[in-house]
Parts: sequence; structure tokens; C-alpha cells
Amino acid sequence: QMYMVICPCIMVTFCFIMTCLCIFDYNVANQFYVGGLVSMFLMVIWVGCVILTLHKESSWAVDEIAEIENANLYYFTWATVLNTGMLSSSYLKEHFHLKPKGFMVVLWLGVVKICFVMFGSCVDILMTIGSQCKAAENGDDTDVFCKRTEAGAFFGFLGMAAGFLAAVYRFFIPSPSVKGLIAESVMSSVLALIFAFSLAMVTGIGGPGQAVGDLYYGSWLAFFAALGVASGLYVEVLKKSQQDHVSSDSSTICSEN
Repeated sequence: QMYMVICPCIMVTFCFIMTCLCIFDYNVANQFYVGGLVSMFLMVIWVGCVILTLHKESSWAVDEIAEIENANLYYFTWATVLNTGMLSSSYLKEHFHLKPKGFMVVLWLGVVKICFVMFGSCVDILMTIGSQCKAAENGDDTDVFCKRTEAGAFFGFLGMAAGFLAAVYRFFIPSPSVKGLIAESVMSSVLALIFAFSLAMVTGIGGPGQAVGDLYYGSWLAFFAALGVASGLYVEVLKKSQQDHVSSDSSTICSEN
């Protein structure tokens, strides 16, 4: 808990110094070895704060099964993670001259990140109540809770694996064929159906995500992310099919002439 007090103080101090640098000497603050290293340092120490804030029995933000007790602390902790992550990303892109990747790569990596939160939350709950799960009788409330948590961890891992493979595929093949797009859209549709089923198990009555928390948001976001990928791929399949149809018609006309 003392780290959860010290860490924000460190963040505020560094942010104040960097803000003053931006006002009086922006070129210094914009350098990677100044602003970039500071932003990455802040991101690392804040990730440690996230672990203590959201995944410890002594946390002030959540209880032992990640149900929110202090909403301000919970939401602003995640907001700071996003802020430091985007800040570090901007410095890294500029320093290493990284080109933006395809939109579908970003979407698939989003699925991976969300499923990681879902997977990590389930594993954290299982580690916290592992002794209760072992002592539970078959069919009682605790046994149902533990089995649903295990299912949530499996679904989260499945989403991470599928999303990672799809992101790697799109990274090396940014413009796949129609058959490749169809296969990718089928996989995303299956993931959306799986996450829809997991919503009933994880966030329903008796599930580990029935109360608002990491697992609740992770389960819903995983479903919406997979649904968004499936809809985006459907549009890509239609566009690709139309382009192939137009090109085949043009080649036919040219051959006839």
C-alpha cells in the first residue's frame, strides 16, 4: 500500500518537470533520451502500481476477486496506464521511425491485449481462491464459480493465441487473397460466438465476472473486439471480391478486343 502512495508522487513530480521543460525548452523534452526514457520509466513503475492496485488482497481499489471497491482509484489507474503507454509509443515511433501498420493488425493486437486482461484476471482469481476450489464439493456454488473461472481463463488464452497468429499473418501479408480473408473472417466470427458464450458463463449469476471489474470489462470488450474484427473483415471481403470481379471483366474485354 505504501508503494501505491509513493508511485503517484513520483509520477506527479516527473510530469511537473516534463511540463515545465515543454514550456521553456520543448526541444529538450521532445528528445527520446529525455522525454522518451522518462515516459518509459513512468510506464514501468505504473505497471507495478497496477499489479498492486488491482491484483492484491491488500488493494484499496478491488477485493480479493477483483470486484471494484474504490471506483476512482480503479478507473484512474487504468487511465494512467493508457496515457503512459500512448506517450511511450509516440516517442518510440519517432525515434525508430516506425511506420504505422495495417488497421487489421492493430485490431488483432487489440484482441490480444483485451484477452490478456481477461486471462490474467481469471488466473489471479484462481490463485487467490485455489484452496477453496480444491475443498469445494462437486456442484456447489464454489465449484461452479471455480469451473466458470477456469473456462474464462481458457477462453482468454484462446483469444490471445488466435489474435496473435492473425496479427502475425496480417503483418507479413497485409493484403491477403479473398480465400485468406474468408478464412480470417470465419475465425473472427467463431471467436465472437465463443466470447458471446463466455459472457453468459463469466458475467452471469454465479460467475467470476458478475460484478463490475477487470474480468467484467475484459469479457465484454473481448466480445466487441472480435465482433468489430469480423465486421471489418466482412467489408474487406466484399471490396476484394468486387475488385477481383472488375479486374476479371477488364481482362476478358481486353482479350476479346
